[in-house]
Amino acid sequence: MYARWLSELWEPHRENTLRPHVSAEIPLGEAARAHEIIESRRNLGKVVLVPGAR
Repeated sequence: MYARWLSELWEPHRENTLRPHVSAEIPLGEAARAHEIIESRRNLGKVVLVPGAR
């Protein structure tokens, strides 16, 4: 049972079909805002810092 569960868990990763939900993309220069979003739990997915974004 554990082997089957482990196989099912890692299958999307192996097949490169795992797509995390991105809640926000924040310019790197606004990292403090990204922290505020995470700390206030306003995100429902990943908060991504984007270098070079305007």
